[in-house]
Order: sequence, then structure tokens, then C-alpha cells
Amino acid sequence: MSDIFPTAARRSDLAMDDGALSVLRWGRQDGAPDLIFLHATGFNALTYDPLLAPLAETTAIAAIDQRGHGLSTLPADPAGLIDWWPYARDIIAVLDRWVPEGAPPVVLAGHSMGGMVSLLAASQRPRAVRGLVLLDPVFMPPAVRLALYTPWGRARSRRFGLAVGAAKRRPVFPSKAEALATYRTRKAFSTWTPGFLEAYVEGGFVDDPEGVRLACNPAWESATFSAQRHASWKALKSVPMPVHILAAGSGSTVVGGAAKVVRVAPRTVAETLDPQTTHFFPMERPDLVRERIAAMLAKS
Repeated sequence: MSDIFPTAARRSDLAMDDGALSVLRWGRQDGAPDLIFLHATGFNALTYDPLLAPLAETTAIAAIDQRGHGLSTLPADPAGLIDWWPYARDIIAVLDRWVPEGAPPVVLAGHSMGGMVSLLAASQRPRAVRGLVLLDPVFMPPAVRLALYTPWGRARSRRFGLAVGAAKRRPVFPSKAEALATYRTRKAFSTWTPGFLEAYVEGGFVDDPEGVRLACNPAWESATFSAQRHASWKALKSVPMPVHILAAGSGSTVVGGAAKVVRVAPRTVAETLDPQTTHFFPMERPDLVRERIAAMLAKS
């Protein structure tokens, strides 16, 4: 680790069939964690250190650099990505390894894409997951998913604002310090509490002949934003464990809001935060998010 953001977490590689997932762990290091946390599109596990580290006094935590992100080395071909099941299958494999049949189940939590990947994985391994905390997970209208089966819909998805913006991201900087200085001028990061941006830069860049480059290839990030053919609402209806969804007060990716969540899955707890919160509320209100995660962990 550089001095951009030092962390007490320990990093290790989890070998998979076609590469490795990079894992950060806080608290107890042996055996399965109590909590597995998954990051948002374009981010990385270390980004959430300021959120997760305070929980480590009582909780064993693992946060995973998902495929194509951070220091993970699994293949990430943008041309072949049509939905988020490749991400979910990785987490299913992790659950099969860490939570074999008969082992105590874990809590899954995640932000944005990470929340949806947590839900998809839990829908396939309900025995391994005892609770879900989903932080502004991406729930698109079903019509959007169906449109992606048509040439018109696929072409339109590539013109989606976030996908276009991601594809244009500057990939290389002379150093992490210069990347950090540049990002501090960006409005998108202006509401983040101290530590999160530094952690994002530390975990989100790798060495390059010209300095450092984004660990998440902008083309992969863009393809991820466009890949919405997974049936998110169907997965929500299917899971039997407690689910707590937090939606941003402004610009939430829970399309339809908390009211639709409860209509689709009445047993789900859905909470809309105050209007000052954005999609980045884990970075804006980490205290509140920790409380919700701790409450799920405390459930028997």
C-alpha cells in the first residue's frame, strides 16, 4: 500500500478457475467472514474501508474486488458482457467455498451494482446467506431489460449517459497523488466524507509505464453499466432471507423507489434516505449505513 491511504485490512488472492479475486479482510482472518461486501461499478473493495473498518471490532469482514476491478485478475471482455451474472457467479463460487453445506450463513451487503450482485448470488444460494443489506441497488424497469434483447435496445444502452461517461474516463495519470488531486476538483466526489476518495484512488489504480492507470478498464466499466439483462425484480421476489434496501434521497437507482420495492416483495424493508443524500450515500453517511449493516448482523 502507498501512503495515499493506509489500511489495517489484509489483502489476499482467492484462486478461481480463470484467475483470482483480490480480497480485503478486516477483523478475524481465519474461516468464513460474518459479512461479505461488494463495491459499485468502477470502484473497488478498498474504497469502502472508512465504512467497514469500524465494524471490525466485532465482525469478520471480507470485501472483494469484483471481476475487472481493483487487483482481481479474472478475464473481463467488454464485448461479451450482457448482464451481471458473471459477477454473481463469482460470488456464488465464493459462497460455495466459504459457506459449505451446514456452515453458518453470512450477511451480504453491497453498493449499487454490488447490491444487485449480492441479491443475484443470494437468489441462487439462499442457504448460505442469512441477510442482505442493499445500498441503492440498481433496479431498472422490466421494459429496459426486455428492450436489451432487441438490436435497438442494445444500441440505445450503449448511449446510456453513465456508459458513455465511463468510456471517456481518463485512464492514466502520472501518479496516484495526481489522480487524487484531479478527482478532488470533481463535483461527483464533493459530498464524500474524508478518507473515501483517498481509499478509492489507492485501490483503484495499478502501475503503468506512464505512471498509474485505472484498474477497471473504462471499456469494462461502460459495458457493465449497459449490461442490464438480469432479472432483478424476479430475484428480489425469490429470496427468503431478510432484505433491507436503502435508497438515495436524490437520484436513486432503485427505479420506482421504496414503494415499488414493497409492492414487489412485501417482506422487504425499504428505506428512502433524506433528500440531501445521493447515490454515493455510503460515502456521505457511513455512520447510518454502518448502523443498518450492524442491525442485520445482529439478527439471529
